[in-house]
Amino acid sequence: MLLRDYLNEFELDWAQAPVRSELIPKAALKGAKILLIGEQEQLQRAIAWSFFAWNDSGRAGVRVQSAVLENGVLKTGIAGAGRNVFEKTDAESGNSERKAEQAGQEMFRPEEADYVILTGFCCREMNFDAVEAISYLQRFRELLEAVSLLQCRRVLLLSDGRVYGKLGPGFAASEYEAGKTDPCGPGCEAQYFLQAMESMLAAFAREKGFAFQILRTGMLYGACIPAMEHMAAQLARKTAFGEEFQLTLSQEKTSYISIHDVLTAIQFVLTKCPENKIFNVSGKASNASAGEIAILLYQNFPEQCRVTMYSEVPEKQPDEAQPQKKGTREQPEKRQAGKNGAERLPESSGIWLNTQLLEHYGFVPQVSLEDGLIILVKSLQDTGEVFLFDNTYLGKLEKVQQILLGYLLEIDRICKKHHIKYFLAGGTLLGAIRHHGFIPWDDDADVMMLREDYDKFQQVVQSELPGNIFMQIPETEKGNYNPFTKLRINNTMFATEFTGHFMDMHNGIFFDVLSHDRTGRHKWSQKLHLMATMLTRSVVFNKWGNTDIKGGGAHPVICKIVDHVKYLIPMRVALWAQNHALTFFRKKDTGYLYDGMGRNLKRGAFPAEWLSEAVYVDFEGYQFPVPKEYDKYLTYLYGDYMQMIPVSQRRTSHSIVLMDLGEYSDYRID
Repeated sequence: MLLRDYLNEFELDWAQAPVRSELIPKAALKGAKILLIGEQEQLQRAIAWSFFAWNDSGRAGVRVQSAVLENGVLKTGIAGAGRNVFEKTDAESGNSERKAEQAGQEMFRPEEADYVILTGFCCREMNFDAVEAISYLQRFRELLEAVSLLQCRRVLLLSDGRVYGKLGPGFAASEYEAGKTDPCGPGCEAQYFLQAMESMLAAFAREKGFAFQILRTGMLYGACIPAMEHMAAQLARKTAFGEEFQLTLSQEKTSYISIHDVLTAIQFVLTKCPENKIFNVSGKASNASAGEIAILLYQNFPEQCRVTMYSEVPEKQPDEAQPQKKGTREQPEKRQAGKNGAERLPESSGIWLNTQLLEHYGFVPQVSLEDGLIILVKSLQDTGEVFLFDNTYLGKLEKVQQILLGYLLEIDRICKKHHIKYFLAGGTLLGAIRHHGFIPWDDDADVMMLREDYDKFQQVVQSELPGNIFMQIPETEKGNYNPFTKLRINNTMFATEFTGHFMDMHNGIFFDVLSHDRTGRHKWSQKLHLMATMLTRSVVFNKWGNTDIKGGGAHPVICKIVDHVKYLIPMRVALWAQNHALTFFRKKDTGYLYDGMGRNLKRGAFPAEWLSEAVYVDFEGYQFPVPKEYDKYLTYLYGDYMQMIPVSQRRTSHSIVLMDLGEYSDYRID
């Protein structure tokens, strides 16, 4: 059972976030049994999916079940049997084993659990009176009695920043600090309630001798996740539907966190942090006032974010001034109409968390508040379009793609004129097949050729291209050591994080032309050829960048030796060795090719027949050649190539640090 078979792209994005983060040691979760307890079914479902993602990425054998307390005994249910993941065990119908089989899970008894996660009241509305609260805490105490008998490794309780109460302006609360407490003020119920749950867990842990942790989150939000009525959720929803609203400016900051980072933090705390401690967590660049959130939304959705902001609180409506009768339950805050009938939103809570402790242990949040809000708004709008971030590259991505398309048309013209066979390559080929154009977030374009066509292309291209385009190869520019051809536009700047260190080199907007070379006929010769190419390329690249050869894959000792002697090798010798390795089999028809120049070197050899014939497909309204066997070739490159990368990672593929389009800032193809 794969998560992508029944999750939408937004759910799949955050469910896989812990696996993608590379912060969680897979070995610590291998074969782990996770027990989820609490009444927040949507949050529990999300947690379960985030653990199941390990099973998708490899045979981790993680098992997850939910549990409820019935007559003092924990009864388990199946997690992952379908969209309604957390169904209580139906003892009468005896269907638990069937559901477990459908979910690819084996049932385990509660006492076998390795980790217990209590979702508690983390970021949950508290719409009950004192009697109901006391009743719930009594049930929570009974639950802790049952949990204390399980002998699990850890018990993790989820809480949130409301536990700190009212904080002073500009004050970020650390784990063992507290704000002012006003028993008669708004919000005190959540503070006292969460404090009671946390204190109860700590007391039971000390008395019964089990390990516990408490994770306090910022205000939780995310696509397809019900969120409490905090400021970020309200503003995102109103922006999504173009509703007018009014907002009072305030200095109070609140910490927010996307579901991506909550799920990652849960696994991180369980596997890498010490026991019997409390940790705060919020998102990346996610501490903001209500006004700052509104500005972020307006910058990204100027037509939908219809906000009016005041520098001071507008006059209260008559019904606001009426005091609440004593002894009555507090009602949810009424929505007040501001000027022109627009809804006036209440002030934010001002819960700002200091997260230095968790970051000290190595946790790094992945999703910024701006990105998280964009994802949330677009998921609410549900337009059916492929999701992408519109603010990529300072709004210049469309211009860059137009320039790259112009490059493609020029190369197509040259190759047709000189009878040179070429194909769209890499992400450009993938975009042609999957999107009939550029991948919406792609910022480069590539073509590939066989060696004989590549050599012919190099001989004619400079005389065929306009004078403002430079063919960048080691022979035409001192200090450039790329193994492939780059075509760059004069008087523009498009420097990557790496090439930005070489400002004397041409750093204009670029287009890559690569050669696929022949490799050995047999597995052993292919492996030797691959190793020789990797080593020679590593020497050139790391000598050029003055960096260390890292890793080594299957040959760490050899790479370590080469790393120490690379500075003794003259660059001209290293270049000769690299080029000799690439073209070693050029005169032998071995039947196999490899991508010795590009980023797919480690994927090894593939049959030469895949690039023997071209067919034409639509790309941005034009026809360009792709391999007739594109399905086999793309599967070799990407696996299931029709699956798009996660939503939150749909930024551009290159780390462009310096960009200036010059006179091409308004480039259009005639």
